[in-house]
Amino acid sequence: MKRLTTILAMALLLMPAAHGEVPLTGRFSALEACPAFQSISRQTNPGNVVLEPGQTYDLLAANKTPPTHFWIVVPGAEPDRRWVEIACGTTDVALAPAHDAPTAPQAYRGTQYVLAVNWQPAFCETAEHIRECRNQRPNAFEATNFTLHGLWPQPRDNEYCDVSQRDLWASRDGRWRDLPQLDLTIALRRDLDMVMPGSLSGLDRHEWIKHGTCYGADQREYYADALDLMLALNTSSVAELFAANIGKRLTLDQIRTAFDTSFGLGTGDRVSLDCAQDGNRTLITELQINLTGAITGPDDFAALMLAADPAGSDCRSGQVDAVGLR
Repeated sequence: MKRLTTILAMALLLMPAAHGEVPLTGRFSALEACPAFQSISRQTNPGNVVLEPGQTYDLLAANKTPPTHFWIVVPGAEPDRRWVEIACGTTDVALAPAHDAPTAPQAYRGTQYVLAVNWQPAFCETAEHIRECRNQRPNAFEATNFTLHGLWPQPRDNEYCDVSQRDLWASRDGRWRDLPQLDLTIALRRDLDMVMPGSLSGLDRHEWIKHGTCYGADQREYYADALDLMLALNTSSVAELFAANIGKRLTLDQIRTAFDTSFGLGTGDRVSLDCAQDGNRTLITELQINLTGAITGPDDFAALMLAADPAGSDCRSGQVDAVGLR
């Protein structure tokens, strides 16, 4: 029950990311009683808000060029900034025709990103001195869920893009708290702190400087995309498998089968396992998941995995560690 409550809380907390909207100024006149979404990709609609036919609304932006949705102000809604399909009304703004849109980039071949996720209790057995490992609690999120290590653009040497020498060496030397603070919304900061406990030690800043600067988006989009992936993983049977086997051994085959069950046959082949020795125990410390494609929401996870290359794995089995230092 605690695990279900934690997952539901995480799903409610994760808020939509701000992507590359096209600012507009004008009015949108509703023709139909269409839903007004807070998030396009997740189809979230707090308050079940619908447009009132014949009503006009302030127009703020389009989602892209050419657009599929407009961002408008719906008075009385909470929040009042909402996305609606362009077919739901008319606007007094001239839009660029479809042929003016840039040519879509060629599909990426190979593995475009690696999502690295920790099993935090095991990681902390190898790093008990760091801040987030000194005060582990049995009812904490990381006791029964995967935590975010990082989202890494590939190839692996694609790092530190346009980073100052000062920040590069602070990152490499482990002086992560000396790195600049991230420009995140309050909601995104809250969600990231839960899913990435290493933020206490500046891991969030380090991962941005080392990997996020090569992602091709700003800090908010980079971490919002990573949190979407974490939501998909932590609400899957893979997380259920780990939570149900704390203190027991799991094999790579069992883990890959759980991915196949949750996300489709073949996705498990895109997963590798990292393990570490702790005395006479072999602990599972991390999963690394190969991904390729555009990340627009949690539902993309299966397609992203299947588009990537299969992954090798040096570790074949290990124990799922319980929270708390041994």
